[in-house]
Amino acid sequence: MKRRSLIIRSLLLLTLTTMLAGCGFQLRGLDATALDIPSLTLSSPDGRFEDAVEQALEGTGTTLEEGAPLRVNLSEEQVRETRLTQGGSGNQERRLTLSVPFSVQRSEDNAYLLDQQTLEASTTLSVDNNNLLAQDELRDEALDSLRQEAARQLVDRLRALETP
Repeated sequence: MKRRSLIIRSLLLLTLTTMLAGCGFQLRGLDATALDIPSLTLSSPDGRFEDAVEQALEGTGTTLEEGAPLRVNLSEEQVRETRLTQGGSGNQERRLTLSVPFSVQRSEDNAYLLDQQTLEASTTLSVDNNNLLAQDELRDEALDSLRQEAARQLVDRLRALETP
């Protein structure tokens, strides 16, 4: 008798969970690739982060043009490298952190919609001290990945921005 009631309770719980999941529950923002901002002016130093931001914005359907109603100001990227492990075993773990200050202004009156904020992304690398060529290549790949992540963060912040 106890076994039967346990099975019935489990089935009722499973049914209730399925119904709650199906009744209007949606994962918001998963399909939202478009940005509500049709065009932007990008003011930034030339470099690999600017390229990553341009690529991320173009992926959302936003065009980059002079004279757009909004201007995104990007400062120089800063890379901080921290050694996490000590010792002479030949392998080291390092944390790479990329920081990029930015702001968003209206072009017509230069009012700040987002005052100076910072995008930050970090990762941990395990490097072999005996293979210096691979070490540099790993670092460059990690930095490219961090630039793409920071560009995605910028797009997310622009998506959350309420524009008039």
